[in-house]
Amino acid sequence: MVESKQYSLKPATFFLVTGLLLGILYCVIVPYGAGFDEERHMVRIYRISHYLFMPNFPDLPAHKEIFDLSYQRRLSQSPASDMFSQENFTNRFSKLDADIRYGVKTNSIYAPIMFLPQALVARFLWWKFDLPILPVIILQKIAGVLLYIAGAYAAIRAVPYGKWIFVVLALSPAALYQAATLNADGFTNAASFAFIGWTIAVYLDERSGIQPRSVWILSGLALLLGVSKPGAIILLPLLFILWRHPFPSKKWIVILGMGILLAIIANVGWSLIATQGSSVFTGGTTESVSGQSGLIMADPISFIKLLLQGMFLSIPSQIQGWVAAYGYWAGKVPGPVYFFWALCLAAAFFCEPRPIQIPVRTRIFMMLFFFFCSAVIFTLAFSANYVIGGVLALAKHGRYYIPFAPLFFLGFAGLFTVPAGRQRQAQWVMIGSYLFATIWFCFGIYTTYYTYCDYDSYMGAKCTLPIYKNLEKEAGSTVGLNAGEQLKQTFTNECGDLEVVSVYVKSIPASLTGSLMFSLLDENQQTLVSQNYAVREIPAEDYLELPVQLPAGYQSKDFEIELKALELAPFEKFVFSVNSTDIYRGRLSADGLTGVANLLIHYTCASP
Repeated sequence: MVESKQYSLKPATFFLVTGLLLGILYCVIVPYGAGFDEERHMVRIYRISHYLFMPNFPDLPAHKEIFDLSYQRRLSQSPASDMFSQENFTNRFSKLDADIRYGVKTNSIYAPIMFLPQALVARFLWWKFDLPILPVIILQKIAGVLLYIAGAYAAIRAVPYGKWIFVVLALSPAALYQAATLNADGFTNAASFAFIGWTIAVYLDERSGIQPRSVWILSGLALLLGVSKPGAIILLPLLFILWRHPFPSKKWIVILGMGILLAIIANVGWSLIATQGSSVFTGGTTESVSGQSGLIMADPISFIKLLLQGMFLSIPSQIQGWVAAYGYWAGKVPGPVYFFWALCLAAAFFCEPRPIQIPVRTRIFMMLFFFFCSAVIFTLAFSANYVIGGVLALAKHGRYYIPFAPLFFLGFAGLFTVPAGRQRQAQWVMIGSYLFATIWFCFGIYTTYYTYCDYDSYMGAKCTLPIYKNLEKEAGSTVGLNAGEQLKQTFTNECGDLEVVSVYVKSIPASLTGSLMFSLLDENQQTLVSQNYAVREIPAEDYLELPVQLPAGYQSKDFEIELKALELAPFEKFVFSVNSTDIYRGRLSADGLTGVANLLIHYTCASP
């Protein structure tokens, strides 16, 4: 079907330009390692660039810079602008054997074809020309974006109706974020979109007879689903909408059937082969396939009950994750992103140039098929996390449903049309809403990855620092404080006017006698505030807070926490949690001896 010529703004063109501009922007500003499992996929790309296509056969040595440069490995949130410093941005792989980590396994076990563009970039620019690591990673991300744009563009060009709806879905913040980071989702989403778009195009445009060219295209797209993430092949039953369409001959039915069969064999076969090298999947532990299967079969009724409970309780969070999310849910996506993107999607329904005559049963099938695909994916993911993660373990994994979303919304699309003038207005509302959603999403990227304080702090909330990541208080190191001893911890305030300082107390003296003197000093060792806490007033395994009221006009950002143990019973002590020195800028010393760790602390400011 051809859209009216009076519309100069073509959906496919708008998607191509917008997708490329925003996709490349996200490739640059989202730091390496901030995407979901990006570090694992980087190890896989690294291996494929060495022509080793099986995930963990053998355990190829991996340079330590792959891990050291990952943003997710930081123990606290800090501005990622240091990745663009001359030292980091021009960093190359070390030539020393001591700087290579041997026997590194990866849980990125997907078919290698998904990572070929990124691996080719790595092969050419790293191993042939020895270019710096981070610039090449950015180019690898761009290669992934181009692949995603190509698949989604093909879908938008092919689908006969609902083009603007498809554009909005393909340009969703979550979909573009996934495409702009190193993972298997960009490829899977692209293949799924193209398959859906072409299947619906054949259904509507070739009712009198399916063309041989279309059979080859659908067979090829089916194969792409077969080499996508496990589970992508559940889209293949969408082809049932073609069951009443005549084929040129039985030969073409066989060709399409062979394409479907090869897709299933590739998807299932690769999963069976590739998982043999991963202890997570085959190690017999509770995290492995066999371990999880044993848990499920031991009490299937409880599993089904918890599955349904988790499925329905997590719907609001999963919708949020489907629209927009940052990797590992770091930071916070601004609320206006969801409002403006929902408005954008609603406006897209009013951009249809003409009503589309589709049987009601077909529309219902498409919508129900979306729910079926989503339920299958949730069940597979929930099974892998059963017991380990609890009922709501997958509450935020809305990105899993991006490949299937067009089915649901295309089931509604084309039911009505509005006059041409209203269509133009709807287009402007759609584009304006998307612009505002994008601005807010980028502002969230800024507050998440390029500031110390989080988004809420910029909206008027208090700023509490450091914002810890990858930090388990229970498993960290500790330092003891006996009677008459003192601990000193310096830190630099990275936010506004200081209001509260707190320190994590691991344990307190059992006899509950004695006290702890908690003081805050300036850079000249002058006491700014001090308070004596009786042991009974101090919470164990929690933060002890010291309210601070600085003199008017106080400018210094460097402070020192001082802790003194007073009048403790013999052989009793306070125990405080400590962690490595890269958590925040500071130095820990005990009775004048400088240590190699920092206290686990927080400090709160009125604003960023």
